[in-house]
Amino acid sequence: MDASVDDLLSFKEFPLMNEASGSQSAQININSPQRAVPSIDDQDDQDGTAKGSGSAKGGSIFSFEYYQRFFDVDTMIVVDRIATSMIPKRAPINYLKLNIATNPDLYGPVWIVLTLIFTIAISGNMASYLQNTGNHHWRYNFHLVSYSATAIIMYTLLVPCALWGFLKWSIRPSELDMEEEEVVGSPSLLSLVCIYGYSLAIYIPVSVLWTIQVSLFQWLLVITGAFLSGFALLTILMPAVKKSKYSLFIVLAIELAHFALAAGFMLYFFHAPDIDTPVETPLPKAITSVIVNTTMQSKNA
Repeated sequence: MDASVDDLLSFKEFPLMNEASGSQSAQININSPQRAVPSIDDQDDQDGTAKGSGSAKGGSIFSFEYYQRFFDVDTMIVVDRIATSMIPKRAPINYLKLNIATNPDLYGPVWIVLTLIFTIAISGNMASYLQNTGNHHWRYNFHLVSYSATAIIMYTLLVPCALWGFLKWSIRPSELDMEEEEVVGSPSLLSLVCIYGYSLAIYIPVSVLWTIQVSLFQWLLVITGAFLSGFALLTILMPAVKKSKYSLFIVLAIELAHFALAAGFMLYFFHAPDIDTPVETPLPKAITSVIVNTTMQSKNA
């Protein structure tokens, strides 16, 4: 065992044959590590893949890939945008430019709109049932689905279109020459539809609470929901609105439209109509005396 250990620790020369010179010498070949460089073909393949994916995103308007990019979001982005649409001052100043304009999506707005349509229809029928307690002839009103769908879809599409056109027309000419500020000064139509779609998320829980048949509580929900959602909406749009010549008018129009939508939901689908109870008016003394005389004569006869 000791001899073998000494043999292992002793220095020895191992002869290597040099095929070129035929001489025998001890050589130590030390090669520095080299980094593998991709070939030109691999680079071409990588570029081709990227180009192919880019062309797929910008496909024809009649292809599925064209609309797929509008739904390319994950759960965390959708949750963050829903929270930003409900909590005022949560969005930073450049939220429209960095978060919405770079990746406007329709996934969240579509699901929010569909959920709100059926939530209002179901909750509206529940409120109608509570208002007609004891009425055995009450029936479910399926027309509330079409009514709520018409109101919500028109608001989600028409209001952003009107705001987009007004911002395009009223923007100051000095900002149009600045390429960096153009995105902030004039947001795209898709970005506005995305923002307004998310702004309706707060009315989903509010519509359930509207079934409570207390008029004061219902109006407090209208004011609270419209204020929170409208203020958060203005926080996101303010960098674009303040560059318009009529910024004050736009702010008032946005807030009034948002409040009118909330008040319209509550009054049409949930608010109990005021029923005037008939008041019994006393008959004049002359008429009562005539009635008494006629009854006495009939008894005597």
